[in-house]
Amino acid sequence: MNPKRILLALVAAFIAISATDYLIHGVWLQSTYAESATLWRTPKDMEAHLSGIFIGQFLVALAFTMIWVRIALGGAGIQCAIALGVFMGLFYSGGTVIQHSVQPLPAGLLAKWITSGILQSVLVAIVLFLVNKPAKGCPDIRGK
Repeated sequence: MNPKRILLALVAAFIAISATDYLIHGVWLQSTYAESATLWRTPKDMEAHLSGIFIGQFLVALAFTMIWVRIALGGAGIQCAIALGVFMGLFYSGGTVIQHSVQPLPAGLLAKWITSGILQSVLVAIVLFLVNKPAKGCPDIRGK
């Protein structure tokens, strides 16, 4: 994969992550967060830390993209992209479970975070696949 396609994939992943984060946290979970407002930053304080959110989203997009680029070198197909998304979502979910264990979060929030995290990761993986469609299919576990 050439550097221009890697950069395009990175930008696409960053946009997908940023947009879905907004839909998940800014729209869908907004009322859940409002019910537990004492656990979160104020809207004004959140705005002051917005750059940190974007830096975090960029780092996730960078890691996701570079893992996909390496997998795509082997000719991975859409099924590999979906599997990558599921596993990246599960990886993300580990931190979510830990956070839920140490912070008194609203009931049901953990399940919503895990579900949306896995779905978001699958979507990002599909976006990466569409930006860089490898020539071959996903090798099976025997490497064939």
